[in-house]
Amino acid sequence: MIKRVFKYLANLKLAIIILLAIAIVTSIGSIIEQSKEIPFYQNNYPTLIFSIPFWKILLFFGFDNIYSTWWFLLLLSLLGLSLACCTVLQQLPTLKFSRRYYFYKQVNQYNKLTFKIKSIKVFPSHLSYGLLKKEYSLFQQSNSFYAYKGLISRVGPIIVHLSIICILLGSTLGALKGFNSQELIPKTEVFHIQNVIKNGFFSSIPQKTFRINDFWSTYTSTGSIKQFYTDVSVLNGRGGETQRKTISVNNPLLLSDLIIYQTDWGILGLRLKYVKNDNSSISLQLPISKINTSNQKIWISSLPNTKQDTKSFILLIKDHRGQISLYDNDGKFVKTINIGDNIYSTDLISFNFTDIISSTGIQIKSDPGIKLIYFGFLFLMVSSLISYISFSEFWLLYFPTKVIAGGKTNRAKVKFNLEFLKFKQSFF
Repeated sequence: MIKRVFKYLANLKLAIIILLAIAIVTSIGSIIEQSKEIPFYQNNYPTLIFSIPFWKILLFFGFDNIYSTWWFLLLLSLLGLSLACCTVLQQLPTLKFSRRYYFYKQVNQYNKLTFKIKSIKVFPSHLSYGLLKKEYSLFQQSNSFYAYKGLISRVGPIIVHLSIICILLGSTLGALKGFNSQELIPKTEVFHIQNVIKNGFFSSIPQKTFRINDFWSTYTSTGSIKQFYTDVSVLNGRGGETQRKTISVNNPLLLSDLIIYQTDWGILGLRLKYVKNDNSSISLQLPISKINTSNQKIWISSLPNTKQDTKSFILLIKDHRGQISLYDNDGKFVKTINIGDNIYSTDLISFNFTDIISSTGIQIKSDPGIKLIYFGFLFLMVSSLISYISFSEFWLLYFPTKVIAGGKTNRAKVKFNLEFLKFKQSFF
């Protein structure tokens, strides 16, 4: 019964059906947004299907997080098991059979060969030398020859199956044990992994400590942001620094089990100094709100009113380079100031702009199966190269007054035909 099940799983049609199902599900996952909050699906999929909101159906079947659902992992497992059964029950026996030498002793066996030669004489010793020179493995028995080359190409399908199994195992391991965290951290702050946006069923969050030493960005000649940089340190339990690196987009910090990416930036607030006429001062921190626009990031805040003066300003910030645009309550532009400049002053008070509290967006990702995936794709590339090698075979049967030869190959048939014709001209 078990053998029958394994033979059924080794069926090529079943593997194609499973692969087609995975492709369809993956396509659905690329259309439906993944790992969003429930209100997102409520707002974007409100259509009723049989009096049931469509977003409820999506959440019930796990289409909001397809690649971690049990049924998607089951499809991956079935495909991996099918490939493993096919490798053990079909590919390995085929490879073993290809290594055997077998002779054609009957003339009718040559009729099914693609390339054939009929002659009245042959020079066996010269032919043997020519085959060996062309890197054939040669076997002789009585009045018959058998030769082959390119046996390594028979290993290609086995490596393909092993590479796909590695990719499937790595993907499953990453879905079950990996996690993804998104943190927005101000400069000089110490933080832990807290805002986990995606995690597997068996994942565990390491209690590591990090510190953002500095954050800055470079700009192009037109004023747009060219690159973000974050100086981040990894701390031990006593606060000592164990590792430090300046990361940027596409240049992450690689730890033993974590990858830290630079993903975004933001502004959390403004620091002002409120100075009275008696030279006493109070440091203020203004809250700030982000305005969502399609072209750029804009933050807005307002200067607080005081008892001495009711005049106020609206503050707009477009980046964290230390420049603020001031507007009055009617929306008219007043002036642009930089860090250290005076915003507003009277005989009684003054407000000075001292700093922008910027933050860096850090993505912390753990994927235990990523190495298996890399190995799988490496094996897949190797198997692609091996598959271009031809497996060619040559047979010869000779009698005192009659000689018949033939050959076949699985690819590069034109090249093999030319090689076969040279044998014919040289040795027959």
